Amino acid sequence: KTLGQIKSESKPETLLRKRDRADEEKIFEQVRKQREEQLARKQKSKSVIKNAASFIASSRNKTKSEKALLVRTKKERPDIPSDGRLVLVIKIHPSVDAANQIKKAIQELGLSNKYSAAFARCDKHTHQLLKIAEPFVTFGEPTQEIIEKLVRKRARVLKNGEEVALKDNTYVEETLGDLEILCIEDIIHEIATVGGHFEEVQKFLCAFRLNHPQQSFKKKPVSRGGDFGNRGTKINETLNSMI
Repeated sequence: KTLGQIKSESKPETLLRKRDRADEEKIFEQVRKQREEQLARKQKSKSVIKNAASFIASSRNKTKSEKALLVRTKKERPDIPSDGRLVLVIKIHPSVDAANQIKKAIQELGLSNKYSAAFARCDKHTHQLLKIAEPFVTFGEPTQEIIEKLVRKRARVLKNGEEVALKDNTYVEETLGDLEILCIEDIIHEIATVGGHFEEVQKFLCAFRLNHPQQSFKKKPVSRGGDFGNRGTKINETLNSMI
């Protein structure tokens, strides 16, 4: 700096201006911090209210689900088979707020995520599981053609701790060869005939991941123009659109 600049900056009026600017900046910084703190408190308050409302809604839905379950399981359901035939089950609605018994039934059916599918031998035990899980699933009797299409296009298995697409007959033979199931074709046959090693094949396969439907599923039973429950052979049309 030149001598003139140093003298100018040393004048009382220059020093006062600098001090005023510093005071203003300090005030502005304090105001900014206060506003940020107020906004943070406001957002936290909104979050607490939202979480509380969400918890209350979830609790109400669970209570409603438990009451409906009690009524549903008391009814005789001849429309849900129990004679050991093959059914294909698709999870079509989320079960986050469902009663614990419903969640366990869905899990036992092998359905982890929304729009996942699994085959089941519809004996008396599966009959009961379908009664419990009905508002969250749709099911029916698959054809040989749809079984083959689903297995060949969507079958996945656990290999070295990871889910991988089933494209290799060698892995089938390594895992199920002791049961004389040596290839994908044998798996398809075991499922379609509900053979003696059906359960082992089911454990070998992961749940089938399906595409989202073209239209959202309605939260009404099939018998009332909705989508959950037994749709018989029409399950093939539904599944075909989601493979």
